[in-house]
Amino acid sequence: MKKKKFWAWVWVALCILAILLIVPLARTIQAFVSTRWGRPLFGYAVLVAVGVAFMAIVTSLVFRLRIRSPGRFIWLTAVAGLYVYFTLKLWRAPEEAVHFLEYGLLGFLLFRALSYSIRDKSVYLAAFFIGSTVGIFDEILQWIIPGRFWDFRDVGLNALAAGLFQVALWKGIKPSLISEKVNPRSAGRISVLLTVNLVLLGLCASNTPQRVAWYAGRFPCLSFLLREEPMYEFSLKHQDPEIGIFYSRLSPDELKREDRENRDHYAGVLRSWKDKDYSLFLSQHSPLLHTFLYEMRVHIFRRDRKTEEASQAKKERTANESLFIAFKENLILEKYFGQTQEKSTFSWDEDKRRQIEARIDKSRPYESPVSRGLIHLREKTIWLSIVVVISLLAVINAFYSCKMRMKI
Repeated sequence: MKKKKFWAWVWVALCILAILLIVPLARTIQAFVSTRWGRPLFGYAVLVAVGVAFMAIVTSLVFRLRIRSPGRFIWLTAVAGLYVYFTLKLWRAPEEAVHFLEYGLLGFLLFRALSYSIRDKSVYLAAFFIGSTVGIFDEILQWIIPGRFWDFRDVGLNALAAGLFQVALWKGIKPSLISEKVNPRSAGRISVLLTVNLVLLGLCASNTPQRVAWYAGRFPCLSFLLREEPMYEFSLKHQDPEIGIFYSRLSPDELKREDRENRDHYAGVLRSWKDKDYSLFLSQHSPLLHTFLYEMRVHIFRRDRKTEEASQAKKERTANESLFIAFKENLILEKYFGQTQEKSTFSWDEDKRRQIEARIDKSRPYESPVSRGLIHLREKTIWLSIVVVISLLAVINAFYSCKMRMKI
């Protein structure tokens, strides 16, 4: 038993190590696969893996374990369906769906390792919270690496992938060695794991540009973090009747003033970087130190990428949708970064603008994702919520422990 438990945790460690080692190589792998077989291959690989895993589990339940319960198969089908649904939702960036493979596998390995020590249904929550903790560290590592970015959404995807597999185990497979009853020790363990997740997320939310600048100033060895995109910051939401909604760290007046007063300098920087790597530009011009220039370059990148996607699209509808996005991004550039754009080499010529405008419905609403954060809660609100949840966990655990002792 001890030997099996040891090797189960070795497989967990190897899986975590593989996930973290892939992070600095992810862009290289993505470029290699995309160039040779196209980006959709990532999505197809995930769909095939989900299908194979689903069939393997169902076959094992039916033919090896002789289980015929319709309820179990409904749950398994529902979980597989959710994996497929979220993979298709990510089809514009299908490489993101690989999270489901990584953390689905990690969820299985964690359950197997934990089941040697935990024999009640809290094992599913324990595996889920450990998996989500790894997912947070995965994103922290991405934030540190140049050209990769922190994203709360990806933290959620990692947790979702690990959690869905636990649902499949709990309601679909229902391992016979796991009992329904949860003891106080298990409840306490779950509370600790949840607390770790909440505190880590709180610390990430507190890692604002101002705080990064504070500790980077005191520890010069961390100064490279100033060039990374912030983990969490407050962006302003702007409504423009022509554009729709866009976000910026600056107000519209501040954007126009920066554009007017520093157009020559900014245009010169953009021209000098025209033929250089986009990711390198972002790493050298952080949003903390070069807000206007950083945001402008991201808008340019999104506009030009969508224009290129339109030229490669096989369906007219797909091409027009990409052109619509490109047109709106260019409109943002013209209205709020216009003088700098005119002096740089990134302006659209009038013929190109008119041709694109003729193919789209420019009256449609648009919301640019540039500089948009997923959440905009104040730091005090975040930490107050965390403290409240932790306090409730402590009270619930104390009550549950007392109740169990009284029964004894």
